[in-house]
Amino acid sequence: MSKPLVTILTPSYNRAHTLPRVFESLKKQSFQDFEWLIIDDGSTDDTGNLVKRFQQEADFDIRYYHQENQHKFLTFFRGIDLATGQYFSPLDSDDALPADSLAILVQTWESISDDMNIVFVSSLCQDQNGNIVGDQFPKTPLICSIFDMRYKYKIKGDKWGMGKTEIYKKMKLNFGDLSGKGFIPEGVFQYQFDKLGLHYCINKVTRIYFRDKNDELSLANQFYDKKNAFGLAENYKAFLNTYDSKILSYPKTMLRNLGGYLKFSHLDRRSYRKTIAGLENNYLKAFASIFYPFFKALR
Repeated sequence: MSKPLVTILTPSYNRAHTLPRVFESLKKQSFQDFEWLIIDDGSTDDTGNLVKRFQQEADFDIRYYHQENQHKFLTFFRGIDLATGQYFSPLDSDDALPADSLAILVQTWESISDDMNIVFVSSLCQDQNGNIVGDQFPKTPLICSIFDMRYKYKIKGDKWGMGKTEIYKKMKLNFGDLSGKGFIPEGVFQYQFDKLGLHYCINKVTRIYFRDKNDELSLANQFYDKKNAFGLAENYKAFLNTYDSKILSYPKTMLRNLGGYLKFSHLDRRSYRKTIAGLENNYLKAFASIFYPFFKALR
């Protein structure tokens, strides 16, 4: 059996009520050379039986794996290991795609030359009411880093797209340090994109993001909860170590993230030595040493 051109990965936990939305949108794709990889992160609902019905009905390959709960972050990287497509897109278990989404992204990738050093094609999202989520790109294509997208061009809001599977597989993380630690923000691996290349950004909608204001408020409140201190500290550390060269050109941004790192390192009860050792830049180490006592007093 030949390998598909695209792997769509959906980590899922008790999402039997929303997965049909994803499935129906995948059935309608004008581009059909893809596999749908579903990793069930310990669901206790009817997800398994539901996926069996999907497999009987679908014209594309659906691979389903059930595992004990490990949280989305580690589930995502298991999906990368299992992916067989040349291109890779993560798709949440409550989203949907316009019918031409995969065609747009694959065609865009096929137009990009290797010497452009592109690692990801980034595109727009809209909500279920047809409203663009966040900002459009100032031009199309916009070729930039994740850092510049946020801090130079000040582009806000969710974006979605497609990367090369081989790029994802190059991301090296110490999973022994992350396993069993609960919630890990996606930034811990996303910042690595900027070490490997650039984003190719287009002003085309390829994802429908279903907004629930109550869920968004709940998630926002839970995200910075001290129970997530380990993951949040790792997220800030990844940012600081990826962009440490920006300390002179974006000092406020870097110091603000340093503050986040110190705060959640304290909440995670990391020692002074471990907190400072986590930073790679000597300037950031020096600033961390100065500010450390203030954050320690907040514990």
